[in-house]
Amino acid sequence: MSRDEWLEPFLRISDPAVTITPNADLTNETSMKMRATARAVAKVESPQALKKVLLESRTSRVPAFVLGGGKNTLFATSHFEGLVMKLGRGFGGLEMVGANTIRAGGSVALPSLVRYTHSVGMMGLEFLTMVPGTVGGSLAGNAGAGGYGLCDYVDRVYLMTRDGFIASVGRNEFRHSYRHSELREAVVLVADFRLERFNPAEATQRMDSYKEKKKGQPYSLPSSGCIFKNPKIAPDRTISAGMLIDQCGLKGYRINSAVVSEEHANFIVNTGSSSGEDFLALIALVKDRVKAKTGFDLHVEVQIVGGPLGNTMLQ
Repeated sequence: MSRDEWLEPFLRISDPAVTITPNADLTNETSMKMRATARAVAKVESPQALKKVLLESRTSRVPAFVLGGGKNTLFATSHFEGLVMKLGRGFGGLEMVGANTIRAGGSVALPSLVRYTHSVGMMGLEFLTMVPGTVGGSLAGNAGAGGYGLCDYVDRVYLMTRDGFIASVGRNEFRHSYRHSELREAVVLVADFRLERFNPAEATQRMDSYKEKKKGQPYSLPSSGCIFKNPKIAPDRTISAGMLIDQCGLKGYRINSAVVSEEHANFIVNTGSSSGEDFLALIALVKDRVKAKTGFDLHVEVQIVGGPLGNTMLQ
């Protein structure tokens, strides 16, 4: 199938809430700022538009990926031979829907969510301080910090399945764990969060505490945060992946512009215009060196899209 034949069914979708961009540049769509393009990007502004794109993707057997804020996403190759879907402002609503419940759309940025909770006299999500991303993507990956995950605070999630059906699930109706959630198998449209009443002093103390924990992390350069999970050494204990990488003398090691950070060894930063191939090559090297020297297997936290390790396609 030629490129034009591949795109034609999507371009024929008659809905002003769908915008299709062929041969789209993804460089600024991820926090890693990696050099990447996609066959096409579909920006959708309504559930109806999203359903049309999802169903066309399934009918045409086109690999499709829903991209949130791109904080924890790594495209495995410099060109993704598929469709990237993004939720637009139509999914950006924020409102109180109960005495202790806030409803947020899937495209709402996490910093905006935290600010809104405080503005309406609620708190509980302070652990998201300085965590980028969107509500939908962060629930799909159970993003968080300090041992807390966003899925722990959700009351109900409204989602769209791969078949275009809308459903709702409560917090106890889907499995989630550290950096993982079954919500990744669908598209989060809206989520309700049940929180606690605002206490200015406590909220400030929590936010300051999380900011302090972020010190020493290389946020001046593009990255996806920690690349590897901390390996378990007991059911309730882990060992620092960054410390293991540092012990192997890998700080500063680079493949093209992808570099193991000198500040925090569990960060791989982009110092130029590296592609996914560069990052994956460096990740593989780090895994091999750590395994050979320490015996620990490192497992990635980031979501890899496409390539031999990718398992995130909606097909």
